[in-house]
Amino acid sequence: MKLFELNTGPKPLTNTYNAESIEILKGLDPVKRRPGMYTDTSSPDHLAFEVIDNSVDEAIAGYADRIDVVLKADNSVVVTDNGRGMPVDIHPEEKISGVELIMSTLHAGAKFSNKDYSYSGGLHGVGVSVVNALSSSLSIRIKRDGREYHIGFRNGFKTEDLAIMNKADGTETGTSLHFYPEASYFDRPLFSKAALQTALKSKAILCKGLVTSFHDEASGEKTVWKYDQGIDEYLGEYLKNDKCIFKSPFSGDLKGEDIQISFAVSWIPESDQNPQESYVNLIPTKLGGTHVNGFRSGLLESVRDFCKFRNLLPKGLFLAPEDIWDNIAYILSVKLSDAQFSGQTKERLSSRHCAGLVNIQIRDAFTLWLNHHIEEGEKLAALALENAKSRVKKSRPVNPQKDLWRRCPSRQIVRLHQHGPGPERIVLCGGGFCRRFCQAGQRQTVSGHHAPQGQNSQYLGYGFI
Repeated sequence: MKLFELNTGPKPLTNTYNAESIEILKGLDPVKRRPGMYTDTSSPDHLAFEVIDNSVDEAIAGYADRIDVVLKADNSVVVTDNGRGMPVDIHPEEKISGVELIMSTLHAGAKFSNKDYSYSGGLHGVGVSVVNALSSSLSIRIKRDGREYHIGFRNGFKTEDLAIMNKADGTETGTSLHFYPEASYFDRPLFSKAALQTALKSKAILCKGLVTSFHDEASGEKTVWKYDQGIDEYLGEYLKNDKCIFKSPFSGDLKGEDIQISFAVSWIPESDQNPQESYVNLIPTKLGGTHVNGFRSGLLESVRDFCKFRNLLPKGLFLAPEDIWDNIAYILSVKLSDAQFSGQTKERLSSRHCAGLVNIQIRDAFTLWLNHHIEEGEKLAALALENAKSRVKKSRPVNPQKDLWRRCPSRQIVRLHQHGPGPERIVLCGGGFCRRFCQAGQRQTVSGHHAPQGQNSQYLGYGFI
């Protein structure tokens, strides 16, 4: 039976495919129809991340230094920042306010160019509008220009026009967004408190001086994070109880054309659960990407050059990426103009040019560091060479004759060669072992050969190779 068979018979024309069959999804309908194409639908956590990332973009641009998140008892979330505030003036072409345009239109935003944001995570113009589409209720309060504004939405549609609520201090600016995720779109309707806390902590680590806070209204728990030193302080804190090769992590802040790199790295010989975290514009890239590829190749090339210069590499041995990657602990944060991700969840960076940019910066910096820290460099080289030798040993094919020799207790093997073409017969001495090895269980004597002294010839077994 064929799985698919072509039906060539006449078909009735009751269902005619024509122009009337074509649907046009407008506004936020594409998100509601296929939410999994725009966000992670296992839980509403990613909706909160999208709003937080918008606030982080204000911090990266230098306009915000505080982000507060409140998880309400009714499973809604409030994200507040002290940035510039979402725009409230009328768009010259669409004739609606900037905040309404952002919230109700896909691919609308100010992050397609470098005019307002040099680096940002929201490059697709869909993040916060997806939050609106998948929320049963959403409201925004905006402080700017000495006024406090308010606008409301339900199921993605505007229900309350933008209006001035109060006068505000002229120095006060910012945005507060409160949303209720629609449970029907998600496998698990509740927010993960741990996921929100991890996200906020990472933002504080990656953005020096940024204060982030999380308040769980149900339990009353409140946590505040601030890291003045940044990545190296965090990695040093994480590894304080581990025996590292380096006295302190190799870290730095590097700048190139259209890119900024912050990193901290160390090696722990006796641990296989080291932190390995990467970020692009403060967005976690769980699946890595081109920035991690460039980081790894830059470190590897530096170690290779160090070993070659100091004659540490044995003849015939070649260092592979996994030789330095197995024991590594690192935090890598890249700020990149026009970053391109493999999907809307942004778990992998796909910007091809980023690998080369990161490689050059890391290779030059690490090569210089190794030549100024000879002792630590030699320890790292020794670890890499040990890993390389182990890798080569595991990859070598097993020689069956040597394997049989090791397994034979008497260490005595007699080879019988047939005349002409044919297999070589291996005869093993030592009755019990021979019987186990020779599945046929035959007890043979060796015609034309004497059994080795001290062995009973009737217990010889044989096999062919």
